[in-house]
Amino acid sequence: MKRKVIVIGYNYEPEHIPKEPDADNRFFTYGFGGNFGRHLKKYLDKYDVEVWRLDGYVKKYYEAEVSGVRFRVFPAFNISKVITFSYRFIREMKKEVKNTNPILIVPHTHYWLAYHVAYLFRKSIIITTHHGEWSPFYRAKNTKGLRKLKAYIDMFAEKRVFKYIDCILCAEFNQIDYLRKASPNIRFMLWSTGVNFDHMTQVTRREARKMLGWDENKKYILYVGKLYKFKQADEMIKAWLEIKESRPDVELVIIGNTPNDPWEEFHQMAVDSGAMVLGRVLNMELYKYYSAADVYVLYALRDDYFGGTGIATLESMACNTPVVSYALRNYVGDNLNEVGEAPETLEGYKEAIIKVIDNPQNYRNIRESVFRYYSYEAVFTRLGKLLEELSVKKK
Repeated sequence: MKRKVIVIGYNYEPEHIPKEPDADNRFFTYGFGGNFGRHLKKYLDKYDVEVWRLDGYVKKYYEAEVSGVRFRVFPAFNISKVITFSYRFIREMKKEVKNTNPILIVPHTHYWLAYHVAYLFRKSIIITTHHGEWSPFYRAKNTKGLRKLKAYIDMFAEKRVFKYIDCILCAEFNQIDYLRKASPNIRFMLWSTGVNFDHMTQVTRREARKMLGWDENKKYILYVGKLYKFKQADEMIKAWLEIKESRPDVELVIIGNTPNDPWEEFHQMAVDSGAMVLGRVLNMELYKYYSAADVYVLYALRDDYFGGTGIATLESMACNTPVVSYALRNYVGDNLNEVGEAPETLEGYKEAIIKVIDNPQNYRNIRESVFRYYSYEAVFTRLGKLLEELSVKKK
């Protein structure tokens, strides 16, 4: 009989998840937990996989099988960003733990659901994932009012229950010290959700520029994502304008942003700068932009950035475009010098961007490296080895 793995999440994006089953099954599969479960089933078929979601926006229990994964949705009491609770979930999980002894994976580390699972099912193998959220030990120093009070409550919870978590899949190297504040001997593994190479079609820079109508004689800096403070979009725009004073052939291309989004603090600044602000692009079309650019840039110098290497960063490298980002401190390969630069200062960013633009021959084997370390196959193979090791240790 196959060992069961249960991915346990909650509905934290009610604006995107249908309130009842739909023809495309988004009600069951939307979000990180659904994707994680389906990928786990695809690449680690030796396990039976289920995805359980606590949902404070539905009135009754739902169940379905999609892509070989059993999805279960439990109606829950919910206070947004504070607590999601379901007695039926607890009752059903107790039965599962008793009958099948499943491996439990919670796609949230610094949230009540992870604390709840770790405390109630401490004898099970428990893995959580971190992909950008702030530790309460960080929040306690950098927030005020009720958020600070909640941080202290969460700190108490983490000190109490993190010892029951067998491993945290951690996106960000700078997060590790905060994890150790909760549990000095906590086990972690640097990780990423991986890159979908099916979307990252391989084309040459010249072919991509022809598709997009870009000038073959210019140099292009690319950024994908929200224009907000955490990724220092303002500093990126300023750096480009300074570079452009002596290098008028260098252009800045920004995609993935949304006008009037409250997070888009620097959207107007980008428009006024003269950068190519192109808005949202379909995932299936992104490869053209990654492939056409000379360099992908992500600023990651702030102490409140815990986003890891970043999916767009990895997608860019999957299209053979080198990266300039301090976030590359999280790169798990041993050939960082071949895939990009990791500057540690604002001035260093400008120097690194020019270096990459002027010396493309220095960067090689980029796509092959990302496939080796960050393809879905690679990511879930590493996870499979971890599951096997933990299963032996915690029989």
